[in-house]
Amino acid sequence: MSKKLTIAEPALKEKKTGKVDPAPSKSWSHEEIEVSKDIKDKEAKRGFVTNTGKFVDRKKAAKIAKKVGEVTDKSIKKLHSHDLRKAAGIKKKVMR
Repeated sequence: MSKKLTIAEPALKEKKTGKVDPAPSKSWSHEEIEVSKDIKDKEAKRGFVTNTGKFVDRKKAAKIAKKVGEVTDKSIKKLHSHDLRKAAGIKKKVMR
């Protein structure tokens, strides 16, 4: 029996190298990943990593999250890190 595909955490995909930089947890935002990895906004595509380790863009992530009930707002077209945190009741990580 196969596992349900779910969203694991926010991630960035570097445009030049294709390297995927996932956040340590769902409590991180895309901006926090950029700061921690010293990546500029224009240098990477924002998306998410699934529970299988695959990078997906925000549109695909929204479809997955809605299908498995990770978010309940059916009007979401592109998933944002705050949508995932809000639905799971997770507080945003505080950068220090």
